[in-house]
Amino acid sequence: MNHRPLESLEDLIEASLDPRSVRERFGLPHPLSNFAANGMVKEGPYADAILEFVNSLTWEAPESARHRAATWFLFESERAFFRACAVAGIDAEKLRSHLKRCRD
Repeated sequence: MNHRPLESLEDLIEASLDPRSVRERFGLPHPLSNFAANGMVKEGPYADAILEFVNSLTWEAPESARHRAATWFLFESERAFFRACAVAGIDAEKLRSHLKRCRD
């Protein structure tokens, strides 16, 4: 956990735009930590991409390209989703089944 003081209001605003930075600063768990395969999500581009796809599925309009891409990645992909989850330390089956239950 990084408890260094921010030097200015500009630093605070910039840091607040980075979700990973906010989590680290306040010791919050990763939003996908309930689906961690071995107790902890591995922070990095794969975990970030999975989270971005979940956000797109949730917040983007169903007819948008981002929503369609998220739907494909999270529900239809036979390799990409499972590979990304494996690298990020996420239980892909558990996450996918949870997302399907939420969608239905």
